[in-house]
Amino acid sequence: MALLSWLRRLAERGGHTEEDTPLSHREATPAEEELRAQLSANPNDRKAFDALAEIVRQRADEGTRLDPLTGDPDAEVDGAAAAPADGTTELTTQQNDAIWALAEELAGTPRAWLPLVVMARLSLDSDREGAMRRLNLACERETTGLALTHAVAMLRDAGAATEAVTFGVAHWDLASRTAGAGGEVIMAALETGRIEEARRLLDSLEGASSSAQIGDLDRLVEAAEARHRAPTGE
Repeated sequence: MALLSWLRRLAERGGHTEEDTPLSHREATPAEEELRAQLSANPNDRKAFDALAEIVRQRADEGTRLDPLTGDPDAEVDGAAAAPADGTTELTTQQNDAIWALAEELAGTPRAWLPLVVMARLSLDSDREGAMRRLNLACERETTGLALTHAVAMLRDAGAATEAVTFGVAHWDLASRTAGAGGEVIMAALETGRIEEARRLLDSLEGASSSAQIGDLDRLVEAAEARHRAPTGE
């Protein structure tokens, strides 16, 4: 599902803990009741959220209107539109409404940050200011840099690299704690052609973190600098 593309990209990186295992729909999908129980205990369980979001998305495809947390087919999802006779725009809206309802309910838990990032992604095009507020709240709730990593990665994957740089730089004290978060900001800077800023951020990150990822980032920044210095043909 494109909605969670950034989440899967991050999960596919190497060196994950058991909690950070890559998402895979090839594995046996747990019963919906178990998924809801997992999310009730940990609203930031990425694998459980992805699996349950896929279920509610498929049911939106089928035109079934149900509460995404209880599975009650008689309970309407607030804001969900009726299934269209044809076309994909309305159907996509209905899918998003169902996933929004799931994320919104989970976001009510004070420790929840992943649902806020999902809500920010869903509202990014229609309410960018509100989306950025949700990302700020996610980073207030989770202070190790994980929420920031997801926030910046989501913005990059949504084609909002400029916002990703601005947001990451504004939270650089947090981003510089981990190569994952800092790396996402540096990649966003390179994507927007801000090579000098990418170098400055990388130098700052090297002083605060040690990781093989730093070497990869350094090579990318050096390559961008070399291309920038190279004379252009007339």
